[in-house]
Amino acid sequence: MGKTRRRGVVLEAAIYQAVREIIDQDGIEAVTFQKVAAAAGTSKPVIYRRWDTPFELAIAAIQDKIRQDNQGRTDELVLTGTNLREDLLQVLQRFLISVNTFGRHYLQSLLAEISHHENASLRKMIDYGAQIDIHALERVIQRAHARGESVRTDLTTDLKLLPFDWIRYNILIQADVDTARLTQLIDDILLPVYLKS
Repeated sequence: MGKTRRRGVVLEAAIYQAVREIIDQDGIEAVTFQKVAAAAGTSKPVIYRRWDTPFELAIAAIQDKIRQDNQGRTDELVLTGTNLREDLLQVLQRFLISVNTFGRHYLQSLLAEISHHENASLRKMIDYGAQIDIHALERVIQRAHARGESVRTDLTTDLKLLPFDWIRYNILIQADVDTARLTQLIDDILLPVYLKS
């Protein structure tokens, strides 16, 4: 009996897993379509049809891992807080899982590769992530408004991205981010900015 040909999500999962194993072992720079095809048990044309560069494929595989560990996107989180503070903490704790999944290993490999590539794939990843972050924050603000909390409706994109960028920066400089620091960020910076004075 012949080997069953994998397709769709099953094949995609095998490809992403192969990519992550290559990154874990040798870094992003070691990802090639040929290596991935061999490790995933597929052909190079299958990969060429979907991704333009190995770098773009590596980013997609990392994003897939983030979605898996986060059980979905941050902006899809079912919020259960009873006020703005609790909802913010819930979203930022979930976002921290995403950033930790990306991990220092992936981050260092990615930073090392940025200078060798066109930044279109990276820019696309950053823009996609920013839209998710903004949507997550807007959901929190809408819930607070619906509860009657005095939230601002004129928040700029920069202010919406502030907590997410703060977490990314702290991970980049290898600072510990825990619930106590997230709570301090919310109480000392976010609530004074997001609520009407």
